[in-house]
Amino acid sequence: MSVDGNFTFSFNQSAEVERSVEARNARTGGAQGGGWLLAIALTLGKIADAMGERMLRLAEKIDALQAKQEDDPSAVDPESGDGLTELNARLQVLGQQLGQMLQMLATIVKTIGEGNKDIARKQ
Repeated sequence: MSVDGNFTFSFNQSAEVERSVEARNARTGGAQGGGWLLAIALTLGKIADAMGERMLRLAEKIDALQAKQEDDPSAVDPESGDGLTELNARLQVLGQQLGQMLQMLATIVKTIGEGNKDIARKQ
């Protein structure tokens, strides 16, 4: 899943890591339970955390640029060359993506949980 050119995430790789950690915990007696449903929720939560951190860094850039523009109204972000309008647009896009991601996370976990409940009821 790629959110931006600077942020990429491999769902499969993260799920494998979570699965191996849970397997190790189960062998050592420290199993948390939850199985693959927990692994999916934790993985998607990590994606959301990374997106939130990216939003914070962008907000800090906007704050720094606003302070610079008090002295020099034509100042731009030194890394990207973007002005406040462009940085604000990027922040809005990330906010929308994060909102969609969190909604997707809730839907996925709810759907899988309901499916498991239905299967258990039929057995």
